Amino acid sequence: MDAQDADHILIPLLDSDFTLAQIAQAPKDGDTRAVLYLTGRHMTLKSEVFAIPARDVKAMLAVDLALVPHNHWEIIGYEPIPSLPRALTLTDDTPLRDHSVIEAFANAIHGLYPWDGFPDAALFTNMLRTPSVLPTHACMTANFPKTESP
Repeated sequence: MDAQDADHILIPLLDSDFTLAQIAQAPKDGDTRAVLYLTGRHMTLKSEVFAIPARDVKAMLAVDLALVPHNHWEIIGYEPIPSLPRALTLTDDTPLRDHSVIEAFANAIHGLYPWDGFPDAALFTNMLRTPSVLPTHACMTANFPKTESP
C-alpha cells in the first residue's frame, strides 16, 4: 500500500460496506509501518469524505502496511489529520497490529463481529482510544445468534 500522511482509507466490513480510517503517520525512509486512526464511521463507496473530527477517532493503531494485501484498503482521498492530545508516535518498540485484527476490530465497532470474540476478551477494549467507553454498536458473543452444530 502506497500511503501518504492524511490519506483516508476504507477498511472492509462484513456487511460489504466499510469503515473510515486515516493514515496519521505514513511510512518513511523504507520503513513500512504506519499509524492509523480508525473511526466508527460507516461508509459506502458513494459516501462523502470529509475531515475526521478528533472525537470520531476510536483507536490509534500501528500497522505494517507491507502486510496489507494490494488494494485491500482503498485510498479514497485525504483531509487534515485530527489533532489528538496523546497521539501515537512510531518507535522501534511500538506494537504492530495485524491488518486482519484491525478489520475484526472495525467490524466489532459496528456490531458485525463479537466485541469479546478473541481469546483475550478485552483485546478490543484495550485497543480503544478511550477504553472506558465502548462503541454504541458493540455486541458481546452472547448477543449473536447461536449456530446449530450437526
